[in-house]
Amino acid sequence: MNEHPVAFARCRDYDPSALTEALSRSFSVLGIGREFFEGKRVLLKPNLVLAKKPDQAATTHPAMIAALAELLFGFGAESVTLADSPGGPFSAPALNLVYRVCGMERADPRVKLNDDFTFRPVRTDGVKLKTFRMISAALDADVIVDVCKFKSHSLTGMSCAVKNLFGLIPGVEKFEMHNAFPLLPDFSEMLTDLCETVTREKPFLAVCDGILSMEGNGPTHGTPVETGFLLCSRDPFALDVVAEHMMERDGEVLYLNAAAERGLVSRDWREIPLSDEDGAPFDDPPTFPLARPDADAGHFLRNLPNFMGGRFTKLFEPRPRILTKQCVGCGKCFESCPRHTIRMIVGGKKKTARIDPEKCIRCWCCQELCPIGAVGVKQNFLIKLIH
Repeated sequence: MNEHPVAFARCRDYDPSALTEALSRSFSVLGIGREFFEGKRVLLKPNLVLAKKPDQAATTHPAMIAALAELLFGFGAESVTLADSPGGPFSAPALNLVYRVCGMERADPRVKLNDDFTFRPVRTDGVKLKTFRMISAALDADVIVDVCKFKSHSLTGMSCAVKNLFGLIPGVEKFEMHNAFPLLPDFSEMLTDLCETVTREKPFLAVCDGILSMEGNGPTHGTPVETGFLLCSRDPFALDVVAEHMMERDGEVLYLNAAAERGLVSRDWREIPLSDEDGAPFDDPPTFPLARPDADAGHFLRNLPNFMGGRFTKLFEPRPRILTKQCVGCGKCFESCPRHTIRMIVGGKKKTARIDPEKCIRCWCCQELCPIGAVGVKQNFLIKLIH
């Protein structure tokens, strides 16, 4: 089992000097210095899930990228490239929009914004994942720095270091992954396979932006909340176990259960070495009772995936619904649905989306990628009563 420590640092805002200092001290605690980056091609893998402004807390803040660039070039990095592949087309027009709206263009002129939209096959010996394709920018890097956000997530419950690596799968192929692994336990095993493969191949560091976090309907349409901290670790599983505890969701995130069953991480956050930014043991991290996504109302059903052949879970699980009064008929949900269960219906002068509930696999891609938040949640009335 990995024993990589997790470093916790308080950082109240995105003030450049304070942020650089907090990261520098955290790196020192982890024993990460010049030798880790000198002469290396470094990939910064942010969370750029959607074209959202930094103050909406859906994406990595550009100040994080600027502070990391200052440190990495100070440590002698040969180059620093920023790359991500949000859901949808993995192309220059799509990514240029994301870079601009998310503030990446003004983060640091020394950081190259990825313009290589190729990808290559990768073979692995995962539990679920045997072969997949990864963006070339990640495969060509010497070091990967996973710059994630502290957020709730409608499908996995939490978006942090491990889930952020799903953005290394190119564009619409992520929809194919959802289609291939429609059940959350299987999807969680796949995420664990992916993370294990990435971290095994080359030096890796996870940095979690918990300064401005997201609660509620994350990863894109939740509510920003000030939490004021950073987490850093060479082990994304360890970082996520600590983050899960800080989110007050101990034991709920299924990909962490999968990692623990494989002996990759302890399932008890108290068994993970946790230090403050001065290197002192830190056994009382702050917790934040972040509001759950509406889709997570039946989270306890995740422990019953095979009960009654899965029919019980399907009956009571929340499912997405189109908010027809808000829908503008852009078709983004139609394009992002892995099972093609969404149709565009024309009624009068208006076009709206419609979901076939029988075919829906509750992957929540439609909600995540709707640019205006016009996908809500339909809950079973018994689940509503429980809550």
